[in-house]
Order: sequence, then C-alpha cells, then structure tokens
Amino acid sequence: MTLRIALLLAALAPGLAFAADPPTAVIAAAGDIACDPAEPDFNHTNGTAATCRMRATSDLILGGGYDAVLLLGDNQYFSGTLAQYLASFDPTWGRLRPLLRPAAGNHEYQTPGAAGYFDYFGAAAGNRANGWYSYDLGTWHVVVLNSNCDSVGGCGPGSAQLRWLTDDLAAHPYACTLAYWHHPRFSSGAHGDDATYDAFWRTLYDAGADLVLAGHDHDYERFAPQNPSGQADPTYGIRELVVGTGGRETRRFAAIRANSEARDDQDLGVLQLRLRSDGYDWEFLPVPPSAFSDRGSGTCHHAPDAPSLPLKQGRFRAEATWRTPDGTPGTARAASPAADGSGLLWFFSPDNWELLVKVIDGCGFNDRYWVFAAGTTNVAYTLTVTDTKTGRVARYENPQGRSSPAVTDTNAFATCP
Repeated sequence: MTLRIALLLAALAPGLAFAADPPTAVIAAAGDIACDPAEPDFNHTNGTAATCRMRATSDLILGGGYDAVLLLGDNQYFSGTLAQYLASFDPTWGRLRPLLRPAAGNHEYQTPGAAGYFDYFGAAAGNRANGWYSYDLGTWHVVVLNSNCDSVGGCGPGSAQLRWLTDDLAAHPYACTLAYWHHPRFSSGAHGDDATYDAFWRTLYDAGADLVLAGHDHDYERFAPQNPSGQADPTYGIRELVVGTGGRETRRFAAIRANSEARDDQDLGVLQLRLRSDGYDWEFLPVPPSAFSDRGSGTCHHAPDAPSLPLKQGRFRAEATWRTPDGTPGTARAASPAADGSGLLWFFSPDNWELLVKVIDGCGFNDRYWVFAAGTTNVAYTLTVTDTKTGRVARYENPQGRSSPAVTDTNAFATCP
C-alpha cells in the first residue's frame, strides 16, 4: 500500500510555488558570563587571556543580525546585584539588550529573590515571583524555565512551574520546540547529571520538544537526542547542548557521560542556532584564535504516538481515521519528522507513511487557507483538518479500494487572517 514518497511530493509540487517561505530565526546562546567587577581579572571588562572574557564573547554577537540572544543563567557573578550588572554585564552583553531573553542562574539568587536580575531585565525576565515564561521565534515555540527550584516552589510533579509548563506546551503544539534553563539535566562537567530536572525533561519529551540548552558547567558539550532515562533516542529524543562558555572561565570535564557527542573545556564562546521550520543548524563560535569547531543539523519531531499534526504554529490540526477492507478501524499517527506547514501520517507502522498533509497561507491570493494532501494507500480513510482558531473543519474522504488522489483544496478555509 506504500508508494515512493517522491510520487507523493510530486503530486503536491504545484502548490509549492505559491507558498511563502516560512520565517527562519537565528539566535545566539550562552551562560556563565560576566565577572564580578571586584575580581582581579576584571580589567575594566576586558579580562585576561582565559577569564572574564565577557567583552570578547559579546563581540562575537554584535552586528551578527541575530533575532534573539538567549542567556542561560549565571549571567552576572558573584551574586547578581544590580550594581554588579551595571558595572560588568551592561557595558558588554548589555550592548545586546534589545535581543536578550534571560534565564536565571544560581548566582542570581545569591541576592534574595534574584532582585538584581529582575531589576536589570525587567519584564524581559518574566514574572519576578517565578522567572519562567515562553515566547515564539519564527515557527518555533521557546520555553524558559527556572531551575532554582528551592527559590520558586519546586520543579517536580505538583509544582506550579511544572503545571505551567504542561499547560504552556499544550497551548502551543508547534512542530518545533526549544527549552532552556541554567542547570543541565545531563552533563560531563564538574556538576554532572542532575535528576532534579527529570520532570522538566519528561514533560518536554512527552510534548515532542526538540532542543534543550543549559549552562552551569563551564564548558561546551553536545549530546545526542535522549529520552528521559538518558538513553539514545534518535526518533523522539531531545538534544541537549551545555553552553557555559559565556565569559567567566572554563573548567575541566569530569566523568564523560553516555551519548556525549562533542566537548570542549578550553574555549569560551557562544552557540549559534538557525531555527528552520523543520529543524535547526548549530555551530559553536569560540573566541579567537581558537580553532575548535562543532557544527551540524537536526530535524524536528512530533510527540511519541501523537494522533494529530499541528500545522502553522498550531493554528491548524490534521487528523485521520482509517478502515481496512475487513472492517478493522484505526487512528492515524504523526510521523516523527516535523515541519511547520506540512506533515506525514502513518496508519500501520511508523515507517509506512500513508498521508502527506499541508496547509498553505493563500490569504494574499484568494483570502483562503488552502489544504493540499496526497495519500499512498487504497484503504478507506477520513482526513480532517481543523482551524483551531475558528473551529471550522475541512473533511476529505477516500473510499475503500480507491488509490488515494491528491487533494488541492484552495477554498478550504475562508478564515483569513
């Protein structure tokens, strides 16, 4: 019942000419950044060859055309007072202030309530009572968590933070999701793995999240996608990158953990990420003259066994039911590769894709959202696409025994914008 996927794509090719390219976001990220101005190596924010390089790391980002700069905590040593922020962080990384999206580290909380952190960043740091928040970048949903659990009422089951995370992910069922906080769940650095954040990882995994960024250990480390138990999971796993290289100093690795794919404990620098509608490209940018390099690409995925495809940042939802000639019914599941505007559904097994569905923004042409679909099956099925904003539904039927034709419905949803 399965044909070559190339035939399926060819059937939909005419629609591609009319679809606008989805937005791509380019970001930089690092944690463990600015020295205390009272440190001997501070040197008027210039530091030394190996420490207090917050000016050099921020220079890597200046003028780079970034859409956002993610701060992974311990942004200002040693206690994150407002005076320290103004003397050290502000004249260096503060030059990027309109782009900064911060997370709080443990050093911020050495000042009660992380008052200096919240005073400096204001509304950009979220509610000062908890410090967690979310936002969108391009076609991605981004979640910022507070890993200073004792200071914000916990991080585990039943905590206000975990309830918020669960609700936020349910409200933003995007194809691609990134989360970041300060303390890594998995690390070969001096602090090692930390099961305190197991509930974060499990909740994100169950929602189909793709990337986690952290700091705390003063090194750079990239892990293969992993499940909550720390096992390699290339289909549904979350990739973690530890980027505690923002300027303070580097520290040597301890025990190398399973699934650690790349490591550097010698160089300060920043992570660059290009967030595409179907995946991401990463590159570590070290402070010159280092020659260390780590770059690559990954794809987004859906949640395990997901019964629907979220499309157009969750604006639309595609689902299908099917029935074999002997009357056996079933519900389609989302295939693991994910993209913002299109997706694949399988009926019988994850490696047997039966339907490709995509929603195209045709509002600039005929004030409609369009639905294009094609199947590689001859079993009976019903494909349902729902506009979650209005509740309107477009439904497409394939009768038993017919080779599924392509759907090119350019009048599907008169619901612009």
